Amino acid sequence: MADAPMIPNRAQLSQYVVNREGWEGIRQSLYDFQAYAAAGQTILTFFAQPLGQGTAVLGGGAKSLSDTNMTLAGQLPTNQEFLIQSIEVLFYPATPTVAAAMPSAFGAQAAAVSVNDSYIVRRAGNLQLLIGSKPYLQEAPLVRFPPKAYFDLSAALSDVTTAGAALQSRIAFANALGRPYMLHPASLLLTSNQNFSITLNWPEGVQAISNPGKIGVVLDGILYRRSQ
Repeated sequence: MADAPMIPNRAQLSQYVVNREGWEGIRQSLYDFQAYAAAGQTILTFFAQPLGQGTAVLGGGAKSLSDTNMTLAGQLPTNQEFLIQSIEVLFYPATPTVAAAMPSAFGAQAAAVSVNDSYIVRRAGNLQLLIGSKPYLQEAPLVRFPPKAYFDLSAALSDVTTAGAALQSRIAFANALGRPYMLHPASLLLTSNQNFSITLNWPEGVQAISNPGKIGVVLDGILYRRSQ
């Protein structure tokens, strides 16, 4: 059994104070989401549109904190730095407006297209991390970047239909699983005002799916910033 976490004594609390001189480091991610077109695309660039710009993935105007936490386009503001420790690609195969393609559906008999769409997107493509003018990571296919937190599903169904009403209940979902793509021990530091971007590229051709989806890139690590 693991040891119980130690409770800091009163003298040790000074290391947790948020009002102090200098810098602080907090566990935080940088994330950016975009729409994945049903027709597919050959390239998507992430972290290029900050809050208040672009288009929200699920509607409602410009990008909000549900889409990205970037405050500047392609760089961190002054007095902020970010240590990239791992990279994840998240894909959600159908927007909530496509009811028949959601993980659970009832209606006319059909294929579980959310499973097919997840496979199509993950089997191909490549990811490139560019910092300044140099690539620091080039990897393929996209299934190499599984999320640490994901939507899981286990289910069993039994349907009875008649010749005049061939209806079907469907419960299906698919995701990439495996070891997170860690950059340790060669973590990468994004300094203030250093331009960077991540692109997802499909040079093999567009990967069309059944319905529009949502795709995003998460840089997990530590955000360093000036204390208040």
